[in-house]
Amino acid sequence: MKILDLNLDNYDALVFDLDGTLVDSMPYHNKAWIETFASFGVSVSEDFLFSTAGMGSERLIALVAKEKGVDLDVSEVSNKKRDMYNSMMPKVELLNPMMDVVKHYYQKKPLAIVTGGSHTTVDVLLPKLQIEHYFSSIVCADDTKLGKDSIEPYQLAESQLGLDIKKCIFFDDGDVGLEGAKKARMTVVHVDSHHPDFFVAVK
Repeated sequence: MKILDLNLDNYDALVFDLDGTLVDSMPYHNKAWIETFASFGVSVSEDFLFSTAGMGSERLIALVAKEKGVDLDVSEVSNKKRDMYNSMMPKVELLNPMMDVVKHYYQKKPLAIVTGGSHTTVDVLLPKLQIEHYFSSIVCADDTKLGKDSIEPYQLAESQLGLDIKKCIFFDDGDVGLEGAKKARMTVVHVDSHHPDFFVAVK
């Protein structure tokens, strides 16, 4: 299968972001964040949330607290956001352009997920959508100390897959994940569910 000018057959494994890449969940995450922060008297924009897509909850809350000059209880904010998102989870749907790639390579190549989501959410969402069986490795934000803009989560996926991560390809809709994957010397593809071609650019 070819994506843009890349032959995916040439890579040892395919690695995917989750939210906004495999599933159309970003509108619900953003709504949950905006409403949660508002309940604590803090205003955040959707543009800001898109710029931090892929960032773990604790890190995002700390960033907002610093930028807004307010004290926020990370656990309280995180739990409230998670509960709000979970209430919207039944609305989340698969993104077919990316899932077509997953289904094409299932049992042909190892497939993995590296996400800024937590296991608390991801481990519920994947079975609900009946896609957990496709993936040999699922790395969430709470599996590593550093975020997706570091090499740590990709190295963990590498160890779980037993492959050289530099010979793998990574798909993500957010700059945070693309930055980290490039640091790990992976080939990366930027995707955009709002773009007519979905697969936007090789970065």
